Amino acid sequence: MSEAQNTPTTHSRIGASSMHRWAVCPGSIRESEGLPGTQSDYAVEGTTAHDLAAAKILGQDTTRFMIEVTDPEDPRFVDDEMLEAVEVYVTAFNEAKEGAKFYKVEQTFDLSSLHPGLFGTSDGIIYHEDKLELEVWDYKHGAGLPVDVEHNEQLMYYGLGALLESKVKCKTVKLVIVQPRCPHSDGPIRSWTISATDLIDFSADLVDAAKRTEDPNAPLVPGSHCKFCRASAICPKLSEQALATAKEDFSVIVSDQKYDPEKLASYLEAVPAIEAWVKSVKQFAFNEAEAGKSIPGFKLVPKRANRKWKDEVLAEQSLALELGLEESSMYKPRSLRSVAQVESALTSKEDKKFLESLVIKESSGNTLVPITDKREAVKSAVEVDFKKIDPNVGI
Repeated sequence: MSEAQNTPTTHSRIGASSMHRWAVCPGSIRESEGLPGTQSDYAVEGTTAHDLAAAKILGQDTTRFMIEVTDPEDPRFVDDEMLEAVEVYVTAFNEAKEGAKFYKVEQTFDLSSLHPGLFGTSDGIIYHEDKLELEVWDYKHGAGLPVDVEHNEQLMYYGLGALLESKVKCKTVKLVIVQPRCPHSDGPIRSWTISATDLIDFSADLVDAAKRTEDPNAPLVPGSHCKFCRASAICPKLSEQALATAKEDFSVIVSDQKYDPEKLASYLEAVPAIEAWVKSVKQFAFNEAEAGKSIPGFKLVPKRANRKWKDEVLAEQSLALELGLEESSMYKPRSLRSVAQVESALTSKEDKKFLESLVIKESSGNTLVPITDKREAVKSAVEVDFKKIDPNVGI
């Protein structure tokens, strides 16, 4: 049995989706008050991916996702990367729900009886009556920061809400994170099981965390969680940290005499918070200017205009009749849809398995990741050349 539910139309300051921030930085609630709740492109992209995943799990026609938005610059555009990431989640969820008593997609829950404002939406839940186990799934489309599942308070918040909302007899709750676009040492699908009793006990910690946000002197704690905070552009602690790091002498990383690998590593660790702050400052300033406010030394100007056909049908006729252009000059060459697009149209495991026989995977290059990433490191040119040396030479 399956069921889809709607997300609440109201938004809580201490909702489950933002607990990763306010539990660590309770002062962020105070700093965000009165600021507009605009969605970033990342958030819009994530919402689209979640909607696509829900539709695929429920067996709905997903063609509209491919044809409604055709501009690659639009964050709602469904590209190959999104299709492939969503497929990882959908495939895993579908396999997990086989033989289950029931499953639900986008299940809302309300914990305001514990503390005002506590509610959220679970991406998916699966109940196995034979094991008395409830699975709570969380799809994370973001590629910036890997998320651990063990003792993850945000996921425990989702788990508690799903447990109390579903009202099923339950011994254990299995919390599952699927994060296909961000490398993690444990792979893209990670799970952790907690007893239902321990999860209910967690409600006391949840309420305590919510109460800390109400303290007028609640501390501000900058970190990776600042990325989607509405107050990041004006947060004094984040700007202090970002500017202090930026003012350090980066020349030490290119000087042979002063080269310090540990210092370089510390710079890399600080990059996400600094990037988040810079992006937030630019977006906040743009919004202020759009609202008619003056920013000393800056002004709004129109973006570069892109040319497009006034009427494609008329243009098509005119190019052929008036200008005498041949089809090769007017149309793009016909080509196969991408692997991800074709795969999205397939429903059976057999068809998808056959598709794999027609596909090869080629790396687009290297990327620098934390040492905890489980992928094998690329061998340096020095290591490769050393292995080519014949040990018998010179003997």
